[in-house]
Amino acid sequence: TPILKKTCQKHNVDYFTAPYDTSILNYLNKYMSAWKIGSGDIDWHEQILKIAKFKKPLIIATGASFLKEIVEIYNKVIKINKKIVIMQCNTNYTADKKNFNYINLNVLKTFKKKFPQAILGLSDHTLGHETVLGAITLGARVIEKHFTDNNNRTGPDHKFSMSPKTWRQMIDASRNIELSLGSS
Repeated sequence: TPILKKTCQKHNVDYFTAPYDTSILNYLNKYMSAWKIGSGDIDWHEQILKIAKFKKPLIIATGASFLKEIVEIYNKVIKINKKIVIMQCNTNYTADKKNFNYINLNVLKTFKKKFPQAILGLSDHTLGHETVLGAITLGARVIEKHFTDNNNRTGPDHKFSMSPKTWRQMIDASRNIELSLGSS
């Protein structure tokens, strides 16, 4: 953790993690600029509420949850920590084009109504960056995409991950979308 934190600082990147062990939270806290809760942990209230008490931004992915579970944890966290990001998420890591059928970007409209104090986001595992652009137009301000230096590597994430070149294209397109949205 200290090495990762130092390396991130060297490259002007904020370091954070999604911890899976309550006993390590106090140790990790001094290194964290934010915390991530994986979508499979949304019902681990003890862990989430302990993290919320650190008063650092809390990013909660929702792909493996029902709306009532998201509402329940949001209502608990917002009383402790106002720095909350609710991420629409698909949890399919197959790199199949069919994943676009399950990303459900319009959920962000529901999140905007249900969670007015939250920042909206997208945790995305689809190919390319079209879903990122759609999410931005629906109010997402935090984007999570997987990153690789080589899409031909072995492993579940590499095929749909962004490379340095496609990451740059995604950022440029995102900035253009933001400019294009203008004012209401």
